[in-house]
Amino acid sequence: MLIDKIQNQKEILDESDYAIPLYITDNLKYPLYDWQCTALENFLINEKLRSKLLKKGEILSPNHLMFNMATGSGKTLVMAALILYYYKQGYRNFIFFVNQNAILGKTQANFIDTKHTKYLFKENVVIDGRRVAFREVDMFSDFCDDVQIKFTTIQKLHNDIYKESENSVLLSDLQKRDVILFGDEAHHLNASTTKKKQKTLSDEVSFIGELKNSAKEDDIERSWEHTVCHCILNKDGKNQNGNKNALLEFTATVPNTSEVLQKYEDKIIIKFELKDFVEAGCTKHIRLVRSNLELNERILQALLLNWYRYRIALKLGIPNFKPVILFRSKTIESSKADCEKFIALCKSVTASDFNFVHNLSKINMPADDPIPSSYTVSGNIFARILLYLKENEYSFENVAAYIRENFQERTTIITNSKTNTTKKEKTDSEIDRLLNSLEDYSNHVRAIFTVQRLTEGWDVLNLYDIVRLYTGRDTDTKTHKAGTSTTSEVQLIGRGVRYFPFIYNDMPINRRKFDDDIGNELRMLEEFYFHSDEDHRYINELSNELKNRGLMAEKRTQKIFPVKPKQQEILNGMYLFVNDRIENPARRLKKLPDNFQNLSPFEYRITTSQYSEIRKVDFQKEDTYIAAESGQLKTEELKFSDIPTHIKYKAIHRLNTNAASYYSGVIQ
Repeated sequence: MLIDKIQNQKEILDESDYAIPLYITDNLKYPLYDWQCTALENFLINEKLRSKLLKKGEILSPNHLMFNMATGSGKTLVMAALILYYYKQGYRNFIFFVNQNAILGKTQANFIDTKHTKYLFKENVVIDGRRVAFREVDMFSDFCDDVQIKFTTIQKLHNDIYKESENSVLLSDLQKRDVILFGDEAHHLNASTTKKKQKTLSDEVSFIGELKNSAKEDDIERSWEHTVCHCILNKDGKNQNGNKNALLEFTATVPNTSEVLQKYEDKIIIKFELKDFVEAGCTKHIRLVRSNLELNERILQALLLNWYRYRIALKLGIPNFKPVILFRSKTIESSKADCEKFIALCKSVTASDFNFVHNLSKINMPADDPIPSSYTVSGNIFARILLYLKENEYSFENVAAYIRENFQERTTIITNSKTNTTKKEKTDSEIDRLLNSLEDYSNHVRAIFTVQRLTEGWDVLNLYDIVRLYTGRDTDTKTHKAGTSTTSEVQLIGRGVRYFPFIYNDMPINRRKFDDDIGNELRMLEEFYFHSDEDHRYINELSNELKNRGLMAEKRTQKIFPVKPKQQEILNGMYLFVNDRIENPARRLKKLPDNFQNLSPFEYRITTSQYSEIRKVDFQKEDTYIAAESGQLKTEELKFSDIPTHIKYKAIHRLNTNAASYYSGVIQ
């Protein structure tokens, strides 16, 4: 494995040998996380290894690496750092490609739009004393010394090369240049590799001609290994000695097939999975809320949490805090209808619509609930909200007014363009812009209605609730594995759990702060809620999928202790500490353990001397003396019972000093 080879090198090298250069860190807008630093350090070590081999005259294939990094862990910032690195090495031409158009917009904003809040570079990028600009291009120019980036999809890149029309990128031109290729969401890019029967790379994919808008996803994804790997990266196998191209793939999920794993064995440069990201404290806690409420009440339940979360953030002084809710429907048609019903509900909502909350606050989670991380619309959160209302002299009328003001048609979007005539969800540029800037002060969106559109390539920090508006499961009855709808919901949740950074005391801004402070009301800003109907099997299936993906690893469990009625009022709101009895069979021994009976006789050799001399008299310790042996041996056998009592007590006292001793606690 390449990653193991790099780790071995890391242990040998001095840290200065793979330190991230200042021209990278000084030109990035944001500081790097530990795992991002690890990714870049591993990359730099690999570059040194390749450089040594090239100096020895070895002919290497073009650099092809895989960055296996979790969703939300900052892959795009690593890409930005790599662009700076390659620019310093003399590269000017970059191609960023992905499997779908929707992801391109946000990446263009990250790299090109200096006014965008998610732009990743400093205002002035300076390398070797020269200001560097980042330009989006369709074709590369020989007369530009700035960073030139072509943003495209696999389908468009394939068609540009296939048709070679005017103003499209020409394959012959690309093969003359040194190009760095970035492939995002690369788990889609292995359709050919997953086929068990493979010949040579050029034989793997028949050149399938122009890809129409109606082309199947499999055809689109099959085209990339031929177009990108064979035609561009490897330049059709021509001039390999001078080929300085590089392909850098990024994905959160490497397909778990033997063919793909074998392909990437010598390419994976870092492995930072979702489980690692969660354990690093950079995600929200996931709360699964199931209920038998009517659909309107389930929606109001999420809106109530939205109001409460907003008030908590306001109390803390977080500026421009705007929690977003996502509503997921089963079909495009039902999504449109659900959106209309939602807007009507928010227009007419009144305080009395929240009467059901009083009943929710009395519900307790059953002791045998197998999903300890979920609230079964538990009294915990809703009791807290009712208490908050009372203590701050609010009423449900305040909640209703908040909803009527903030959830209107202008603050609600549906991820399907009005001009779309196809059966698939399709967004226009304005919807894409709003979806990729939800945290901005000027962005008014608070509610999103979707079906499948946002399962990939969507970066959002302030999504706190997902409401499932339909019922049922689609579990595979043969394999009993989670169905596609559950899998896509797990992907959606993966988008929503990204941590919303906020300042609190001297704690890290981008990490959870209240894992060990369960009663802190600010934990509400670190919790993500998924609302569904009371389908225990579905929630159990979803929970298992979340755990399999590493998104949910709940360590806390609920304990129920009997408390006398008179003590309940006293204990309310307090911590209850309960001791655990842990039996230690080795303490307070009444007899020696049975295994002592089979021990071999203990032999102790005593020096019998003809001459002895005290060398040192010490009134605090034993005297120091030397002795000369006589050379005569004498054997005596003693039973344990024959040993004087005071000597046995002395021995046990000495053994008792070891906490793990059999004799610990014997002497009282």
